Amino acid sequence: MSILAPIALCFALFIIVFIVFALTIPEIKIRYEFWASLLGLVAVLPVAFTEYVILSLPIFNSGSFVSVIVVAFIFNGLIEESLKMITLLFLPSKKLNLPSFFCCCMICGLAFGSFESVVYMLVSLQKMTSGTGIIYKLVVSRLFSAVIIHTLCTSLSGLYIWTFRKKKTKIFPFILAVTLHGLYNFFASYPVPFYYFIIPVILFAALECRIRYQLVNQKI
Repeated sequence: MSILAPIALCFALFIIVFIVFALTIPEIKIRYEFWASLLGLVAVLPVAFTEYVILSLPIFNSGSFVSVIVVAFIFNGLIEESLKMITLLFLPSKKLNLPSFFCCCMICGLAFGSFESVVYMLVSLQKMTSGTGIIYKLVVSRLFSAVIIHTLCTSLSGLYIWTFRKKKTKIFPFILAVTLHGLYNFFASYPVPFYYFIIPVILFAALECRIRYQLVNQKI
């Protein structure tokens, strides 16, 4: 099968948001969006190594409750969000106001989630023994779940970086990002009906993004 179509689908949400921000937010220059996208790619490389080398060890994929907790909250939550948070330090915050910086963080998270979806897709292709429908199902499923949670959690981490740069450090948004990402992966590790608990986690993350953004914006 041609992999161009599913790869393009992996980036569908990213491309739409990238264009919308470029057209509707004057403060965001396209070069800043491209830079944020590159940072998302940089962050996903060590994560891909961790997930497909370290997490492939039997101790981490045994399916036991303890291993699921460790992987969800330590690897997916703490380590992934820390890596993304560190890359956000390289955004040119002095040249951006809070709204444009926040949008760049969203772009970074979208890029991260999109590139990660490509990695998942390629791994699934190697294991595929039947029809291609499963690949499109995987991509679409991640498009409206994993990509969104990465975007929201990266945005929360971005608020922490913004307050850190302004010497008014508020670490709670980063703690939220780690916790919500961990919860998402914990529920996503189980089949239906537990899997559907990712929906309230995503909605709560979106709500917290709005609340924390407003709180930080009021204190500028």
